[in-house]
Amino acid sequence: MKPLKPILAGLCMLSIVVCLWAVFPGVTAASPNGAEQLRKTMADISLLNNQLAQRRADAARLREELAKRMEEIKAEIREKTAELKIKDEAEALKTPKILFDLRLIAEIQAYMKRYAKEMSYYQVACDRLSYLYQQADDDLKIVNTLSGMKIGALVSQTEKIVNAYLPDAQTIVIQPGSMVIDSPESVWKSLDTGR
Repeated sequence: MKPLKPILAGLCMLSIVVCLWAVFPGVTAASPNGAEQLRKTMADISLLNNQLAQRRADAARLREELAKRMEEIKAEIREKTAELKIKDEAEALKTPKILFDLRLIAEIQAYMKRYAKEMSYYQVACDRLSYLYQQADDDLKIVNTLSGMKIGALVSQTEKIVNAYLPDAQTIVIQPGSMVIDSPESVWKSLDTGR
């Protein structure tokens, strides 16, 4: 007579699997397709995350270049102000070169603010994608042990987020009409207090 322990253990496991299947009818056994789908999703997330991180770095670099150029222009204004012995805002605004430089600084400041917003946006996007990547990685680790019940939902959620960020991964787009540019007077006042 055969020992009953292995047979009972097998029947017990089978009944647990049947009960789980009855409770979660959408759950199917882990399949290579589910794992492969997760790997593809993770690759998509990783690629998009890298592209968005590059756009963030581009925005930071452009913002730094603008800041350097703005400091050069401020130095030119101080030089011209000293050279022409300009004492107040009215005199400064009557000088074409200074007025032009003040307008240029205002435009640079508007672009710098916009690049700061873009950097923040890209950081949030990268953080969100990193979270999704980690979630997919965790699911991939357990997919062989459990089942594919969460894979479909995760892939669907990931596709929505990836598709939302995909257009922003190619290039930084700043619409000049959407920026607020300070007046030359306001820029002059900020320069005057900065001396």
